[in-house]
Amino acid sequence: MPASILSSRARISADRADKLLKCYAARFTPKTTSVWTGLNLNMVYELYHRIRWRLIIVGYYRDGALSIDELGLSSKAKQALKNRRGIKPDDFYAHAAEVIEWAEEWPPGEVLRILRKIIALTGPLDVEPELSPERQSLLKAYIRYARTKLIHDRAKTAAQTDEINAPFFERTQQALQTEWRAYRTACKNVERSEPRTAGKRKKSTSISLKSRQRVAEKEDG
Repeated sequence: MPASILSSRARISADRADKLLKCYAARFTPKTTSVWTGLNLNMVYELYHRIRWRLIIVGYYRDGALSIDELGLSSKAKQALKNRRGIKPDDFYAHAAEVIEWAEEWPPGEVLRILRKIIALTGPLDVEPELSPERQSLLKAYIRYARTKLIHDRAKTAAQTDEINAPFFERTQQALQTEWRAYRTACKNVERSEPRTAGKRKKSTSISLKSRQRVAEKEDG
């Protein structure tokens, strides 16, 4: 994973960048993540801040709250927010969105895969994403697919434990297939809308030259 996936300026090694994403996906506190990654605690706080806001901006984090007294917040979420001391008022919504999402306790491995993909699709965290309409559609399609897969995998486990959950699992299977097809269509739309890179053209030319060389060798033989 390239180091620039987290920041276009800060010198964070690829190894540390990946470790930080793994810690975030595992719902580690910034202090624990600082120990695991060797990154400065203030930098970890800043990167966590950027991650949660990126996930809100792209629509992966769907729920939030403006106050700890807001209706609908679970007691678990309220307690988690109380445990986070020093939250700034203008950052409360982002922390609430994160707490609500973390309460779902999705498998860290799946969350890590989603984080990597979202950042890969949107660019370094310290740069505002600038996406073409086709890439915006691709991002939205991927998030719908990723969300559906999380639900599908949990439903699969529930169905294996109790047959009463089988009908819901079957519905999630159908939904997952639908979202996968939509995602693949969005990928193809991006491919059609963007010209080939210079690297691909060079590779194509190289292959063509090799082919001509083989033909010439046969003719000489």
